[in-house]
Amino acid sequence: MLALETHGEVLRLKMARTLFGKALHRVSAYWVDGLLVDAGPPPVAKALVELLQPRGVSAVAVTHHHEDHVGAAAEYLSRGVPVYAPAPALAMLRRGPALPLYRRLVWGRVEPFAAQPLEEELVHRGRRYRVISTPGHAHDHVVFYDQERRWIFGGDLFVHERVHSLRRIESVHRHLDSLRKVLALDPAPRRWFCAHAGVLEDPLPRVRAKIHFWEELEEQSWALLQQGLPPGAIARRLLGREGLLTMLSFGDFSKRNLIRDLLRGAPESRSGQGSGPLPEATEEPSASRRDMLDVPVAGSTVHP
Repeated sequence: MLALETHGEVLRLKMARTLFGKALHRVSAYWVDGLLVDAGPPPVAKALVELLQPRGVSAVAVTHHHEDHVGAAAEYLSRGVPVYAPAPALAMLRRGPALPLYRRLVWGRVEPFAAQPLEEELVHRGRRYRVISTPGHAHDHVVFYDQERRWIFGGDLFVHERVHSLRRIESVHRHLDSLRKVLALDPAPRRWFCAHAGVLEDPLPRVRAKIHFWEELEEQSWALLQQGLPPGAIARRLLGREGLLTMLSFGDFSKRNLIRDLLRGAPESRSGQGSGPLPEATEEPSASRRDMLDVPVAGSTVHP
């Protein structure tokens, strides 16, 4: 599936892999002034390139390494178009991300490619985009902020006000810190181009609502933990039963993961209270991945 929406100077490209004519999971990329922000999933790569060919793409910049954001990157590189990605993702993209089966089924397998590193600023056709590190959803996640137009290209930072499930490797507290970082931008963003929620006008109230939802969920989860409930039971009480994707992913994507991660971040002053300790992590990034979480960048990426 590939569809196009026009939002003034910006094109939204809505994409999905389909099964028996039904879209499995939708994601969006955005085209502005010849810059393509994110590159969709692998199954629609060639169709995306062909659709944009009359308008022209002179550079591609991706917000993070996930397969639904880099699918057409290798195709563009083969046509001489430069591709920029966060520095912590470069080695992974060169060898091709290792994907669990359920993600290969939903999005397809990524063709390896050699991207150029993003720096603190991306300059394209006279437009300047701040490259802001926003880890949480992924360790390498960034957003692009055009301060002049007050537009933010947010990748998967927002998604929805009430996100109920996480993958094991995600960090909800890093994600919250990243959302708060964007709230503190001056001047504040007034338009948000999200990979899943679409184009958000006056986005900050919705960002605050997402922060509030997770903060309130943490408080409720802590209270139930002190009553002796384990994370799985807390997740069922507060968020309902797990969905089909939890089963298909063997628990990699679940409501329980969100609750466990919220509780891991609970204040230390609470840890001695109640009937049991906070749950321990079931999966941590390797030392090499932890080292990549806050890789500094300097200078500007300039593309004519």
